[in-house]
Amino acid sequence: MVIGKVPIQHARASKGRMSLIKIQNFTVYKRQSFFRILYGALLAIIGIVMIAINPIELITNHILTIREGSFLYHVWEDLPYEICTETWVYNYTNVPEYLSGEDKVLKLQEIGPFVYREVRTNKNITIDSDRGVMTFNPNIELEFIREKSIADPKDVELYMPNVAVIAMSTLFADKLSYFINSGVYYSIKTIGSQLFRKMTADEILWGYDDNIVKVVNKLLPGWIDFQKLGILDRIYAKKHDEIEVELGDISKKFTLNEWNGSPGIIEQGFKDLNTSTTCNRIKGVYEGLLYAPNMPTDKVIEIHRRAACRILPFHFQKQTDEKFGFNYYRYTIDRTAYDNSSEYVCKCKYNCLPNGFVDIGNCYYGFPIVLSQPHMLDADPVQRSYYEGMNPDPEKHVSYLNIVPSIGVPLSLQISMQVNLAVRMSEGNPITEPIKDKILPILWFSLSCKSPPPKILTLLNLRFKIGPPLLITVEILLLIIGAVLGIHGFYRIYKPRYRLVEYNPSHTELQEGDYKNNAFIRNDKAYKDEPSENCTITLLSTQLPD
Repeated sequence: MVIGKVPIQHARASKGRMSLIKIQNFTVYKRQSFFRILYGALLAIIGIVMIAINPIELITNHILTIREGSFLYHVWEDLPYEICTETWVYNYTNVPEYLSGEDKVLKLQEIGPFVYREVRTNKNITIDSDRGVMTFNPNIELEFIREKSIADPKDVELYMPNVAVIAMSTLFADKLSYFINSGVYYSIKTIGSQLFRKMTADEILWGYDDNIVKVVNKLLPGWIDFQKLGILDRIYAKKHDEIEVELGDISKKFTLNEWNGSPGIIEQGFKDLNTSTTCNRIKGVYEGLLYAPNMPTDKVIEIHRRAACRILPFHFQKQTDEKFGFNYYRYTIDRTAYDNSSEYVCKCKYNCLPNGFVDIGNCYYGFPIVLSQPHMLDADPVQRSYYEGMNPDPEKHVSYLNIVPSIGVPLSLQISMQVNLAVRMSEGNPITEPIKDKILPILWFSLSCKSPPPKILTLLNLRFKIGPPLLITVEILLLIIGAVLGIHGFYRIYKPRYRLVEYNPSHTELQEGDYKNNAFIRNDKAYKDEPSENCTITLLSTQLPD
């Protein structure tokens, strides 16, 4: 055997020897080629499978699956979002002038915000995999944030409507006879309760003493179960609520099934699902913690807040990435959501309110509590004309949601509403006569979350900003490397570096010493994977010297 023209082995080649050398040649020279093809095919298949299954989607679905001990389970158990209740209170600055007839309108001064952090935890989480539902007991605590507030509410004095007197007088005017209302009127005069009174912001928010509240609490403790009346105190009053959320139906994931065993708002007239309407049915709406993935833009997002005692509709406004660097949907509340014509406002039978106001009194002891948008935005202009200081601003006062549509994770929100009193009067109790048929603004508050918590934002950045380009890069590299290895392997098989050539008697025979010292010959094997492309192996028929 020779390399080029230099003989390296002398052997008489029989057909058996030729077959053995061919097998050796195949094993040595082509084994690496087949490994290249195998590895190339494997890398290409991995790249194709990654394109087909999208591992980022699989990881995302895994994270967003609620099971005991999972990431989302702990998020739901102890909500990490910083949700704040920002409250502005109206100070009535010209009450004596108005009551004397000197001023024809009430002048209001907005004071705030007073900011409270809403600490939300969900207790006793139970997941029923067979039914595809989750039940839990929500608990909300408010913590005052001094650095974000205009002042300590205990230090801010206001002149405000006496909510207890106005609420009970209006309720009695609606429900009781002339003679009973006359008795109520003289009782109010006797105990010294006034139509307007001075109080601190803390008192209007968390409760103030008034004799009429104490009297009614003693006479009717089953109805008035508190001795101090405060707006936020009643809105966030402790209740043992139990909520059931849908998990099984992906299109309705995280929607409410029941609240305290009912699929509707009983206080708003719900009886059963067959007779329910959009205004009082909570089954299929969201509480606002998480949303179903891949919601179409034409779908109305319906939010139920227990404090609002109603359903709030949000419509798709736009797709943007202006704040977070990845695409998200912005939804804003329907501008007609507080109108009588809205399907989300239950039909009125008596004491109907003008457009822009929704009665939720049945959720709050029958008091004439009325909700509107802040500063009576989009509300009846006649009611707004009764006041100086109502300055509605759609940019500031509108309610909105920002949601990542593909996974249903909320980014930020602002749900704003104003608490008002609808004042009515009985001829037997004229104490509310100066303000009868008016809707008195008390305060407005905004439930807001400016940004998701850092750990959620980090996961979202990995999911939408870092993950996709990184995945595409890996997939392309796998396909390219796999293709290069495969092509190179096929090339080595069909265009090998080595080839067998027939014996040529003219070749110079190798001397015995050369034969013994030649490094290329071991156990009658004559092969070496040399880098030269022109290297050939030649079989010689000459006998080796003894």
